[in-house]
Amino acid sequence: MTHLFGEDAARPQIGRRRVLARVIWLLTACIVASAAACRSADEGSDSLLIEISDANTIEVSGLSSGVLAALETAGLDADGWNRVLRVSVFSGDAALDAGLPAVTGSYAIEERVIRFTPMFPFDRGRNYTVAFDPGEVVSADAWSRSEPLVAIVGLPALEAAPSTVIERVFPSGDRLPENQLKLYVYFSAPMSREDGLEYIHLVDAEGQEVEAPFLPLGTQFWDRDLRRYTVFFDPGRVKRGIRPNEELGRALTAGGIYTIAIDQAWPDGRGKPLERAFEKTFTVAEPDLKPLDPAAWTITAPAAGTREPVVADFGEPLDYGLLGRVLAVEDATGVSVAGDVAITNQETHWVFTPAVTWAPGRYALVALGILEDLAGNRIGAPFEIDVFERIDAPDEQESYRIPFEIAAR
Repeated sequence: MTHLFGEDAARPQIGRRRVLARVIWLLTACIVASAAACRSADEGSDSLLIEISDANTIEVSGLSSGVLAALETAGLDADGWNRVLRVSVFSGDAALDAGLPAVTGSYAIEERVIRFTPMFPFDRGRNYTVAFDPGEVVSADAWSRSEPLVAIVGLPALEAAPSTVIERVFPSGDRLPENQLKLYVYFSAPMSREDGLEYIHLVDAEGQEVEAPFLPLGTQFWDRDLRRYTVFFDPGRVKRGIRPNEELGRALTAGGIYTIAIDQAWPDGRGKPLERAFEKTFTVAEPDLKPLDPAAWTITAPAAGTREPVVADFGEPLDYGLLGRVLAVEDATGVSVAGDVAITNQETHWVFTPAVTWAPGRYALVALGILEDLAGNRIGAPFEIDVFERIDAPDEQESYRIPFEIAAR
């Protein structure tokens, strides 16, 4: 049993799991020096105990035979019992709870104990006010108090076990370029708004942690729902000719094997650690220094009259976070086609399924200019420009159209 008690206006207390502090309510002043002044509970004035049990009842025990007999013969209905033993949700001030709606339930007297069982189970982690006052039923000889006894009781909240996991890390492939730009970490539930870099480590094949591989950006790269965290490799180490690159080199080296290790201690939105740690091991390819070229993409279109998808094959993995929001399909009039998008084959395929069947005609895959590959290269614009070469600044467009046709059957 778990219980909380107080003298007339008890306060909620916090105790160990399943057992809270117990307070004995004295019904009469009992002077230690005069044993004659203390009568037994059977005579009506020893002690009263009010508690809440894991069996989902509130119990009043320690009552005298006179009180119990009077209550048993009173023939109380629900309203009468509610005036004797009233239970309400604790509002923060027990003195005000008498004006709140009472919890509905049933009453019984069994084995010298009054039991109240609510119609619906008590909420764990919530406190309830219990007011006991049998004065209108019991004689003044058996019950001499002029005010009800009030206790605050409650079952402790269940200890929540860690349950949040890392669902996915992108890129999903196991081979990344030496100049990889970013990672996306997706969680099964909202996380706390902490700087995740404290919990993310890049480890080489010898088990040594790579020094300062990521850009320290604090909490800026959580998504709105706190379920995706973006990790940037430090661009200063990626781009050649920049001081961090010259002093430390790239965090990844072509031909190497690395592991992204994420600590279990990373707290979720409830302050709980992750259910388990996470690791992703990958090999490193040569750096990717070429801009994206839509002319190299392959678009496979279905026949009209079907809802089969259009599939764009990029020939290389692209940035997962951008693929879901910077590509669209438009008809010949420039109107966007409604449908659903899937990103497959380790982010090399963009799959678009229309909401209605395809009409024959000309269409276009429209890509915004901010689309990137794994190394941050955009359409016609490489992420890295060798500072020792004279290269004109690339002329980036806002969007690019790659035409295709839905043929009639």
